[in-house]
Amino acid sequence: MSEAAFLAGLTRRLESKIRDCDGLAGIHVVDLTTGNRFGVNDDLTFAVASSIKVPLLVSLYRKAQAGELDVTAPLTVDERHHVGGSGVLQYFPHPATLSIEDVAVLMINLSDNTATNILIDLVGMDYVNRQMDGLGLPGIRLRRKMIDSVAAARGDENVSPMRQAAELMRMLWAGEIVDQYLCESVLRILTKPKSPSWVATLLPPEVEIASKPGWLDGVACDFAIVKLQRRPYVFCCAVNYSLGADPAGFVAQLSHEVYRFFSVLDRSTSQGRRLDMATLLAHGR
Repeated sequence: MSEAAFLAGLTRRLESKIRDCDGLAGIHVVDLTTGNRFGVNDDLTFAVASSIKVPLLVSLYRKAQAGELDVTAPLTVDERHHVGGSGVLQYFPHPATLSIEDVAVLMINLSDNTATNILIDLVGMDYVNRQMDGLGLPGIRLRRKMIDSVAAARGDENVSPMRQAAELMRMLWAGEIVDQYLCESVLRILTKPKSPSWVATLLPPEVEIASKPGWLDGVACDFAIVKLQRRPYVFCCAVNYSLGADPAGFVAQLSHEVYRFFSVLDRSTSQGRRLDMATLLAHGR
């Protein structure tokens, strides 16, 4: 009961910060130890920029598990695939052959837009959305390729409510999407280091995080699992309609606020006494 009261203080802080946000923000947090969850504006639909690449990655491995493609198969990338924005493939002067999984790593860890569009063509936009429907996440929608401003202008934005984004990340952690192998394959890629990462900006560098940040003009987002030893948690946050120049900075601030509370729980007994981690792991619950 005292722990619930402690976390209620975090909820109040988040509500206050989001009321003062220089734009519209939403957040959903899942305590992966207890299953408790809380959020603010978490059922609103937000543009999520490159964080939509997480559902695409999940769908890629779902297709592989169904035997419809082999992630070790080669793909040749050339200039007809190139699009602007983030990533490195657009700068390759000659055709390059990589495995499908290599392309997926570039999509997540360098947020490569050329890689993303190749995988959208390979997996299929409708397929991604059907997979999200099948998981009970109909608010997560892939509606356009990267760097398609015409589609964005007509309202075909890539979107998600933060509650559903957090549920997708929780299901990955729990191994509930098809099987443990699929979930571990996705999380392995999401855990590789990336820069920038809004959720990680203000956290200690030794904290392991599986995440995919996103950014567009007026938009910042991050889908993440923060892997504390005893109290891992899901953090999904988005800012839209930003009035300022740094919506990603606001996501980073909320991430730090959540981390402050969960890092205390990570190193404390159920009565709130702090002990060294070795003792807690050996004798605690």
